[in-house]
Amino acid sequence: MAKLKILKYKNNNSKNAAYGKTYGRLMLMDTLNTNDLCRHIMKHGTIFTPDVVKGVIERFVMCFEELLLEGNKIKLDGLGTFYLSVSTEGALSEEQFTANNVKAIRIKFIGDQSKESEYATKMLTNKAKFQSMGNESASESEGENGAGA
Repeated sequence: MAKLKILKYKNNNSKNAAYGKTYGRLMLMDTLNTNDLCRHIMKHGTIFTPDVVKGVIERFVMCFEELLLEGNKIKLDGLGTFYLSVSTEGALSEEQFTANNVKAIRIKFIGDQSKESEYATKMLTNKAKFQSMGNESASESEGENGAGA
């Protein structure tokens, strides 16, 4: 199993309670697209070719969006639940609040935390292997508002 690479960084925000402390941030390697995922799935012994897997995934994405926009949550057993949330501008009264007050819609995700889930926080933490890397440059971590990753 590959190791997750962790970059160390120092909180240089003097207005933050975590000022001066060192934290870790995962170094993400690559962004895999649908074709990459299909080829990977096929390598795990599936009888389906990458184009069949891609067709299923593309249909899944279409249905996923449709169901979310209907106001549904979507739970993928063992993985987690996806749902939409909105960011809105305030109105002075209920009567003045309209759809025009919606600034953005975001997809949210809550990982499955059941005992059976392979993706529950505790299970992933126990399975992960880490490799410590060097420090991030000060310029990369200066914009950091949070205490840690």
